[in-house]
Amino acid sequence: MAEGVSNPYRTDQVAEVPVFVGREALLADIASTIRSNRNAIHAVMGGRGMGKSSFARRLQLEIGADALTVVTSGRLERVTIDVERALGVTFSTDDPVASLAAAPARQASGRVLIVLDEIEKLMGSEDGLAFLDNLREAYEQARGRLGIVVLGGTGVRDLLLDKGSPFLRVAGRIHVLTGLSRDEAAHLMRVPLDLQVPDEVVDAVWAETAGHPWLLQMFMEGAVERAHTLEDIAAQLPAAIRDTEERLRSNAFPLWWDNLRPRGHKVYRTLTAASGPVPRAEWVQRLGNDPRPWLDVLASTGLAALDGDVVVARGVLFRQWVAENHPKLPAAAAPVEVGVDGWLIGVGAGPFERLVVRALATWARATMEFPAAAVRLDEASIAGNGALQPEAFFQMHALVTLLQHEAHLTAEPEALSMRSAGRSDIKVRSRRDLTHRACVEFKIFGRQDKTVVHQVIGYAAPTDTFAVVVSVDRHRRPLRPAYEAACFEKATGAEVHEPPEGVSHPAFLTVHAREGCSPLRVWHMLVQLRDA
Repeated sequence: MAEGVSNPYRTDQVAEVPVFVGREALLADIASTIRSNRNAIHAVMGGRGMGKSSFARRLQLEIGADALTVVTSGRLERVTIDVERALGVTFSTDDPVASLAAAPARQASGRVLIVLDEIEKLMGSEDGLAFLDNLREAYEQARGRLGIVVLGGTGVRDLLLDKGSPFLRVAGRIHVLTGLSRDEAAHLMRVPLDLQVPDEVVDAVWAETAGHPWLLQMFMEGAVERAHTLEDIAAQLPAAIRDTEERLRSNAFPLWWDNLRPRGHKVYRTLTAASGPVPRAEWVQRLGNDPRPWLDVLASTGLAALDGDVVVARGVLFRQWVAENHPKLPAAAAPVEVGVDGWLIGVGAGPFERLVVRALATWARATMEFPAAAVRLDEASIAGNGALQPEAFFQMHALVTLLQHEAHLTAEPEALSMRSAGRSDIKVRSRRDLTHRACVEFKIFGRQDKTVVHQVIGYAAPTDTFAVVVSVDRHRRPLRPAYEAACFEKATGAEVHEPPEGVSHPAFLTVHAREGCSPLRVWHMLVQLRDA
């Protein structure tokens, strides 16, 4: 490092005059609410190194003499000591809520601002959550003279949505610390040492870091340490970036990835695969329902930029690390399997559909192998299908089979009719997502079953992707030709898919086009009971 030059970018200690760039609008917004005693509770979310602690110290300077400001962080014991010392209260003997609410009146300014950094450490214990709830109650009693600012990572959102501590009702919204703009990054790189960093170097570093303050600071710290003169600092940036990247790969990037969680991973991958910015009108379609919380997380980590109604992925270094360490593997080809499982996978059936069809196929095979209970035992019974129990009998036994999978699905029977001509069917839903539903229709062959396929198509909701028809017969062998002639009209325009060799249940699959929604797959279970 150049002789006689102190490094203002050091990340291992807090500088006497901290390097702080940007956030002016947010600082002014929060400061004005504190001074006006209105809406003086705020939540600020930012990823590691996004400048939360620097923001807290800067806010203290911004408020100045307008409010007694307590900036504290850490676990409850540390926070309690800092607040008690500053406000002259003792929570162990005083009423915490009353003491906090009365504290502003004892100050010359008539206001108190408590800034809590690293909020996740307080949320890690029941006592910490209780302290936060006391703060919220005190804020409401102090009528705006007590200001509260909480800062943290994704835990900020968890706190605001927690029913036991509803900060969101008071805070209103989350302020998100995002990456610095290009001009702010240039200011951070140039001003502390009055450096002449070329514009093309600023542009390259800004693209690498997505304007992440901590990354910029680390790069500049390394360049200053390497340089022999002030003029040599810009030239040392490439080497400093390489050195810093190794540190990021071993600690920061894995932490960022874990904090994104699976939903954040999906959103990030979609953004990085996009050819350009994704407009708001396409967010739900491309990113999934309610993507804004995850976009905020990405933005607060410097991995996405929200510009009005568009969002775009940022950060070259992290993107390269993800590609190397968490590559998106190509979709595996459908495994070659024998039997119904391979068939289901081959036609693209999801886990819910596979479970329902397999369960009903198992029930159909068992019913064929042990048919006695399905046949009336009284001597007056006539031959053929007249000797079969009503449809409701088969429905109830299939219902029992489906309910054995209650951890994954739920089955809802229609009102069961014990009349031989009664209609009966089942609605099946996925427990993981109750919007995933399917209809199962039961018919005794020859009992008003000519429209059974049209019935089940009509019962299906636009969001349903499949349905099942069960037709039970005793006296026709084989059943399928008679079933197709009586119940399945080719005029429906369906595609017919035959089962793999050795599979008898389902007997076949038809795919029916539907206007205004996705096609419907109908699985046909033909239960041919042998003679008693």
